[in-house]
Amino acid sequence: MSPRLRIWLAALVLAVPPLAIAVTWAALAPQLPDVIATHWSGADVADGFSETGPMLRWLLIATCAMLGVGLVLAAVTIDGRLRAMLLSCLAAVSGMLAGAFIASVGATLQAGSAEQAVLGAWLLVLLAPLALLLVPWFVHPREGETAAGPAERMPLPESDATEWRGELGSAGFAWIGVGLLVLGAVIALVAPETGAVPLRVLVGVTTAAAALVVLALARIRVTIDSEALRVRGALLPVPLRTIATDRIRAVDAAVIEPMHWGGWGYRGLPGQVAIVLRKGPGIVVTTRDGSRFAVTVEGAEHGAAVLAGIVERSRQRSE
Repeated sequence: MSPRLRIWLAALVLAVPPLAIAVTWAALAPQLPDVIATHWSGADVADGFSETGPMLRWLLIATCAMLGVGLVLAAVTIDGRLRAMLLSCLAAVSGMLAGAFIASVGATLQAGSAEQAVLGAWLLVLLAPLALLLVPWFVHPREGETAAGPAERMPLPESDATEWRGELGSAGFAWIGVGLLVLGAVIALVAPETGAVPLRVLVGVTTAAAALVVLALARIRVTIDSEALRVRGALLPVPLRTIATDRIRAVDAAVIEPMHWGGWGYRGLPGQVAIVLRKGPGIVVTTRDGSRFAVTVEGAEHGAAVLAGIVERSRQRSE
């Protein structure tokens, strides 16, 4: 199984909790009362209750939002170990929410009413989804398994230019970013009706942050001058990467294969970082400490030629 497929499978683990909630509701909807037990202070009967409909909607929104964040992490996040850890934490939290719904429904139906519901063995159903914490961690590829392979180098034209600028956009990232913004707006409109303000704020902030990250990568601008190679967001002017020319040892233009650099988006592995929006031409820089950076951009061979010329002239002056 390829490392890239394992990354997506690790993220798709987050689809299990909302599916479990939806299946539980679909199977038991005719039997569900308007109110279910949702809190127990001990082994006695429940002392906290919630309306079934609003609780169901909010749990579905929350778990689906976590799934969305997980998919963004699979596409964008830099460090593999950090991504695996975040996916694991999201899976545990989302699983606990699903377990809470199933346990609440089961205890209520077993007792015949919310007021008489006893948690009892349903506590195991509540805690069992914590095991989801382990799944993304073990499914996700280990560091080094997605290291960049040999790239198809492109010939560089001669250039005496001292400046260059290029851009590249991705419709996929743009649609994902817009989708996350729409999701955030829907959450903001629906949440006041349920009174779940803290959860609304948490999910809204998380969704907005994810949307901004994705939109920053929806279109990038690469600029080269005598001082540095700079990569910024074109839609959102966020600095993504800056490498001073005096730190650069070698410059190449190559066909960037996303699978060799860890996938699409802002990718990071030990000793290498890449901003990949598509398979195609990109600028590949090797720094003096041996680390590598790659970015896909239109006219990559011309940009690489300009940067290589700047680096070479700087080296000659220093000698």
